[in-house]
Amino acid sequence: MITLTPWPVISKYNQEHLREIMMPIGGIGTGFFGLGGRGQLTDWQMMSRPNRGWRPSYAHLLLRTEQDETVKLHVLEMDHTENLAADFGAPGTLLGIPRFAHAEFEASYPFGRVILSDPDIPLTAVLEAFNPLIPHDTDASSLPFGLLSITLSNHSDKSVTPALTLLLTNFVGTDGIIRQMGHNTSNYLEAGGMKGLMFASQSQNHTARNGTLTALWSEPDVRIARRWAFQDKPWNGEQLAIIDQLLKQGWLEDAESGAECEPSPEGRTWHSSASTLLPAILPGSSHTVHLLIAWHFPWRNQEEEQWWSPAEGISPMLQNWYATQFADARDVAEKVIPALPDLRKRTIDFVSTVAAHPAPHALREAALFNLTPLRTHTCFRTGDGKFFAWEGCGGEAGCCIGTCTHVWNYENATLDLFPDLHRSMLETHMDYGVVEDGGQRFRISLPLVNQTWQGAAADGQMGMIVRAYGQMLADGEEAGTAWIKKHYPVIKKMLEFAWVPGGWDADKDGVMEGSQHNTYDVEFIGPNPMCNVWYLAALEAMGHMAEKMGDADFAAECRKLRAQGTEWTDSHLYNGRYYIQHIEAQPPQPAPMTSLSGLTSGAHPILQMGNGCLIDQLVGQYKANRYGLVPLLDLHHIHTTALSIFKYNHLPNMRDHYNNMRTFAIGSEAGTVICSYPDGNRPEIPFPYWGECMTGYEYQLAILLLDCGRKKEAEAVAAAVRHRHNGRNRNPFNEPECGSYYARCMAAWGLLKAWEKPHLPQA
Repeated sequence: MITLTPWPVISKYNQEHLREIMMPIGGIGTGFFGLGGRGQLTDWQMMSRPNRGWRPSYAHLLLRTEQDETVKLHVLEMDHTENLAADFGAPGTLLGIPRFAHAEFEASYPFGRVILSDPDIPLTAVLEAFNPLIPHDTDASSLPFGLLSITLSNHSDKSVTPALTLLLTNFVGTDGIIRQMGHNTSNYLEAGGMKGLMFASQSQNHTARNGTLTALWSEPDVRIARRWAFQDKPWNGEQLAIIDQLLKQGWLEDAESGAECEPSPEGRTWHSSASTLLPAILPGSSHTVHLLIAWHFPWRNQEEEQWWSPAEGISPMLQNWYATQFADARDVAEKVIPALPDLRKRTIDFVSTVAAHPAPHALREAALFNLTPLRTHTCFRTGDGKFFAWEGCGGEAGCCIGTCTHVWNYENATLDLFPDLHRSMLETHMDYGVVEDGGQRFRISLPLVNQTWQGAAADGQMGMIVRAYGQMLADGEEAGTAWIKKHYPVIKKMLEFAWVPGGWDADKDGVMEGSQHNTYDVEFIGPNPMCNVWYLAALEAMGHMAEKMGDADFAAECRKLRAQGTEWTDSHLYNGRYYIQHIEAQPPQPAPMTSLSGLTSGAHPILQMGNGCLIDQLVGQYKANRYGLVPLLDLHHIHTTALSIFKYNHLPNMRDHYNNMRTFAIGSEAGTVICSYPDGNRPEIPFPYWGECMTGYEYQLAILLLDCGRKKEAEAVAAAVRHRHNGRNRNPFNEPECGSYYARCMAAWGLLKAWEKPHLPQA
């Protein structure tokens, strides 16, 4: 098995900061279960769709201790503290069994551990969880398992004999939303030297909920109960039998006598348990036990998940990529167990580089802990290896389909850590999302052969061009050149779309004036800094790619337009402190795909930015800096603007801030708002989200400040975000925008490189 070599702890949470903690444990595109701040095993989301907070009837670890004649039984969690005033008592299973009085949580994602203690319990219990996260090894980071390691330490003056029991409902057939249970089997399994349970179903239902799961202990003495004879006893007799049997002997009796488990009746399932009896632990000594939970749910139903455009003869059932690598959960266990020491070591090596980074704590924490969207239902891979993503996750489904370009343009993690996933995103958009005249659907439909989304986003499309340049650099000279050569015609068409009649830059002067749909879900009409600086970045990147492809005339044209656009933007949009929008009337005939909302037509369009100070007005410069492109605007203006955004938008608290939209910062919490109006001339109806605090934008600003050499201000912006996600108020592993585990927050990964040196010359 493995030795629990230490990993560096980045963040610690005391008992007052545990309520909201839930660390997901699973690989890229595999689903996950969660380790809660109190030690609870929660959020069992392995079946290709979210169901926030769902826990099967039983998903509990229990500790039995025997010392002299005293026997005690405790759930391996801290005391339950939520919903205690419910009408019929606090809701939940086994709440009548004692728990530990104290807990702390330590983390360096993907490692997390709960430290449980109680003066009345002779053992301290440390519950640690991890799933491998290894940069540039996507396969090793996409494994469907979680390893729980439980270390029991005797702090008393007498030996203690412990036993650990996992109670787990065989939930094959239900994700907690749709229930199609029946014919479930729970059998004994040995794999890789570990022993425990194998859950399956004999049902022939072809659903996303049909698959297999294993739970295996590392110890030699393992007692399983495939099903309980006392299941469904009236008046909670089932829970009373659990208490009585575990107190009496440390394991539950198996109702099965044959070699194979009797399948459950239609519509029902079995509750099961796996107990391990441990040797006595002497005073001052410890014993570590490992529990492997592995799963294999091969299919996802995109119609159920609400990302499907029905096409005749094509099923919405898609295979998960990880399922192509394993036959079932047994196969996962047999292949993973021998590799655990190496997987753990390589993950520790990665975490250690972040922990040792010279950036302040808030930046290191933000960079590492915000990798979770990659390993939740925000992201998935289909059987052909293609990578897709929502913007985030709703409670029971993904939120906002299509690997949305104007959201995913902000993040830095995929290209730096898993460039094959970044490449897959770009290729899918370029291969399936670009129409004849170069308009690019900023959301991709499934199935890929039936593209139904008809909108193009100015910021999304220009950002895609910049990211293609970044992919070329990341792939290296030979491979990157070959990749760009393959996709260059499409990338060129995407830029030329800006110049079509009624388009974003129809007069081809280097300035976007047309109907510019963007990440704020409306169209900005008239020149504005956010879309125009993206455009300047795309022109600059395109010039480099055209030159690489020997297209000298086009390279020169791009550079000429970029220079013109830079001069005009600095001359007409810069107000001495920051860049503003010139609101214009929408073109009489906007180019196809450019006017989506239907709310911004007429001579005086509503939902505009106007003279506001926008948090991401220089987002194109922020992204250009990641790839070493030259300053796109006057350097003095860039530096002054970055400081102005901090001055006007970063608030030490929200007590004098008025926000009519969603609330991500409140009361005494600090944050950086999307748009401020320092001169008091806010449009009567400004663009949506103007008053919100959204973390992906905040990190983008923090990185831009670092690019300008402003470390103090950058740290303040990032620290405010992480303080809001401190475990007491919000989950440190989940920064929502439009849904949980929102992709834009992965911009935070760029904080570390940006801290090392400014990416822009001083003005």
